[in-house]
Amino acid sequence: MQNQSTPLQAFLESNAEAIESLKSLLQQKLENGQDEEALKIIKLLVSAQPEVTEWKFLMARLLNETGRAQDARNVFEEILVANPLSFEALFENALLMDRCEEGEAVIRRLQGALDIAEEENKVKEARDVRLIMAQIQFLQKNVEEAVKSYQELSKEDPKDFRPYFCRGMIYSLLDRNEEAKEQFAKYRELSPKKFEVEGYLRTSLSRMKLFGSNEKN
Repeated sequence: MQNQSTPLQAFLESNAEAIESLKSLLQQKLENGQDEEALKIIKLLVSAQPEVTEWKFLMARLLNETGRAQDARNVFEEILVANPLSFEALFENALLMDRCEEGEAVIRRLQGALDIAEEENKVKEARDVRLIMAQIQFLQKNVEEAVKSYQELSKEDPKDFRPYFCRGMIYSLLDRNEEAKEQFAKYRELSPKKFEVEGYLRTSLSRMKLFGSNEKN
């Protein structure tokens, strides 16, 4: 499936210092807002290190931010070919599909991933997909359905803090503050470390300014 390497790709593949230099240059370009230059560097890094999925994620996010949603989706789908149950790729691809007003298609796409997880008896991955589905229900204004989905997930695994966090967010947005406080209290009780939920939400949702600073409540 891999094409024959160009001399530059071959050089990068065998030269760790060159890779480090590219990474530094990439950081510089991103900090300076030089997105097109950054994209060129990321493409080189993807060619040199195809096994490093993070470069593909970065490429997809940058493509999306520069208005190339379809190209971004193609990259996410490429990641999902290799790993059909990649949480981040499924989540971010679903958000993009939803923003492109492909409401029914995004649910079908996620249902396909859920079917794979259930067929392979991957309980954690199946829960992850259902969490994404609940988030999409919320974005599609099916608020009660989303809340019900999170409640079911909480019943099935009361120790998973993510549904409490998400339900707290929804209640905050609906000004149901007492219920929000209860959910956030449960989330804090179950989650001594916050990074996991923050990672789940920050990359995409906070960029879309959906939740703002409600997490502090």
